[in-house]
Amino acid sequence: MGRVSRLYLGIDTATPFLSLALWSPDRGVVAEARHEVGRDHAARIVPELQRLFDRARTDAASVTGVGVGVGPGSYTGVRVGLATAQGLARAWQVPIAGASSLAALALAGLAPGERGAALLDARRGNVYAAVFRRPDDPTDLRLEVLRPPGKLARSEAAAFDVDRVVEGVAPDASATAAAVGLAAPAEAVYL
Repeated sequence: MGRVSRLYLGIDTATPFLSLALWSPDRGVVAEARHEVGRDHAARIVPELQRLFDRARTDAASVTGVGVGVGPGSYTGVRVGLATAQGLARAWQVPIAGASSLAALALAGLAPGERGAALLDARRGNVYAAVFRRPDDPTDLRLEVLRPPGKLARSEAAAFDVDRVVEGVAPDASATAAAVGLAAPAEAVYL
């Protein structure tokens, strides 16, 4: 891969998936990885990052920013992602930004123009939920928030008037990487 002027790393560990992406505002997705790891994020993240860089034929020196999924989701998963992203951003001396894990989940499952609910299991019959509309342009990673994230009963979420429900898929870490340009705080969201 030729050198890219801006290359952002996206990390999301708020779900049972480890989602990673290298994304450039000029080229889009350079490389990505999505693995179902359950609760094994901490053991898998560093080797998977190395594989991601190898696939992209680049190295950490090329990264100009880090985006991280801030939840809501698994408490431990969110902490692993945040700690890793903060450590890497500090070591590489690049900016870090937070992004909604529900938005990354929605982006992974919604087609351009669709309205959908992104759901994550919150246990005891509850879900973390938000409703988004994906833009018609498939390259636009910004979602319109139609219902902000909240914790509610699964039965309430079932009544949402949407085109699609997105659940049980890996978040799109390219959306998380793209958040670097928005400079949102990298702080955990607990609902």
